[in-house]
Amino acid sequence: MKFINYVAKGNARLGVFLEDKQKILDINTANKELPTDIISLIEGGFLPLVCETIKNGLDEQTLISPDDVLVAAAVPNPRLIVCVGQNYKDHADEQGAKYPKNPLLFNKSPWSVCGPYDPIIYPDNVEKLDYEVELGIVINKKTKDVSASNAIDHIFGYCTFHDVSARCAQFGDRQWFRGKSFDTFAPIGPYLVTKDEIPCPNNLKLWCKVNGETRQQSNTSNLIFNVETLVEYISHSMTLMPGDIIATGTPGGVGVFMNPPRLLNRGDTVELEVEPLGKIINKVI
Repeated sequence: MKFINYVAKGNARLGVFLEDKQKILDINTANKELPTDIISLIEGGFLPLVCETIKNGLDEQTLISPDDVLVAAAVPNPRLIVCVGQNYKDHADEQGAKYPKNPLLFNKSPWSVCGPYDPIIYPDNVEKLDYEVELGIVINKKTKDVSASNAIDHIFGYCTFHDVSARCAQFGDRQWFRGKSFDTFAPIGPYLVTKDEIPCPNNLKLWCKVNGETRQQSNTSNLIFNVETLVEYISHSMTLMPGDIIATGTPGGVGVFMNPPRLLNRGDTVELEVEPLGKIINKVI
């Protein structure tokens, strides 16, 4: 199931994208018992009711064209975004870095989140802006000290995640939080795809293009620490809650490590996707 957050007539709404109809079902309009935001849906365990609502038949009046709405972030208001650095073999290789013994964790401000088609704002005090395509994991329940063997039980679904980075701040500060957390530095979406549609998250193609030129192209099979290992490791350090996001790292091909570096400029268009989770398209302004 592909959940999609959107804004229609000034109101934030939650829907399910129906592939066969190429339309969005507004779930709250279809069933008033269902919430209008994704975190309430995850916390309340409403997924079975959504399935039942769809099976009971759809009123055409509850279906909306994606072209008629503003698509919002797959998780518009996460409490926590935990990111993983140097987690692809090809990304570590391009830096000449040894593979880390444990996941390297940092975080992004939840206020950096924006929609999948929103522009990225190039801050005036930034000189080196970069792109990173990533697989995002969204947690479905309180998660603490879980094992890798049951980690999938604690996942609601997956999304495409764009970890925009101000390299000058990231490397200049000698820690990564500020350089990763400017406003609009975390486009997410367009869908939050439930885990039943992604039986093997550790074998997904992902890619990134800048102005139509492929810069990153890899597979989550190249992760150093896979999805289950990350959930285990992070949950042994901190409690994860419904709607929290784990950004699993980016593959090789980022601009800062090219020779010479090829960073983003104002006016560039960045397209990226984790297949089959949907494509993000951001213009740099």
